[in-house]
Amino acid sequence: MVKIKSLSKENEFKRVFKVGDVFGNKVFVIYYLKNEENFNRLGIIVSKKVSKKAVIRNKVKRRIKEAYRLNEDSFSKGYDIILIAKESIKEVPYSSLEKSLNHLFYKKNLMRP
Repeated sequence: MVKIKSLSKENEFKRVFKVGDVFGNKVFVIYYLKNEENFNRLGIIVSKKVSKKAVIRNKVKRRIKEAYRLNEDSFSKGYDIILIAKESIKEVPYSSLEKSLNHLFYKKNLMRP
């Protein structure tokens, strides 16, 4: 299993928020910015609006990471990506979460041809 590269520093997040493009659907908001690497770096934000319990927020993060990992081969490379979970993600089954993620990438032409 290949480890997903992640955005970890505050200035990396700020750069994507400030310069990058944004798009959303009912489950996610995605910020993305082209980087000079040949791989994607992923940042996931699940706020306390989703749940006040850390256990639930961490479960949501794990589900998002897994959906990303399973579809990573179909995504274009060379982007810094921040996925922000909306409150509605709690009620969404995993299959719909995965479809929403693919929908975002497809709509913003981040899928490989």
